Amino acid sequence: MSKASERFVRDKLALVDASKDLRQALRRYEKTSIEIAARVEREESGADALKAAGGPVRRREITDVLERFEAARHQVRLAMFALASEEGTSTSELGRQLGVSRQLAYRLANEAKESLS
Repeated sequence: MSKASERFVRDKLALVDASKDLRQALRRYEKTSIEIAARVEREESGADALKAAGGPVRRREITDVLERFEAARHQVRLAMFALASEEGTSTSELGRQLGVSRQLAYRLANEAKESLS
């Protein structure tokens, strides 16, 4: 397996892990949101309900896990462009397959080349 293929597989599996973490964090966020809504329904103040349910902690957790997911997704895109280049697939073709603009495809392709240097 080529270095680009190995990178793609490694990065893709890291993205799968990041998506699992995101899914778990979103479930916790949903539970917290339901708890906050129930507290407000019982006429607790919104601020008190948010504090009691740990709302600020969940918000920070979601922000952090989303950033990690987006970083992992970006690495997969770069690995995909590096692999496509190695396999002879054009940047335009891969951009079409990914559903991104030609400009973004070329930016990603250039960033992928720089990351291999």
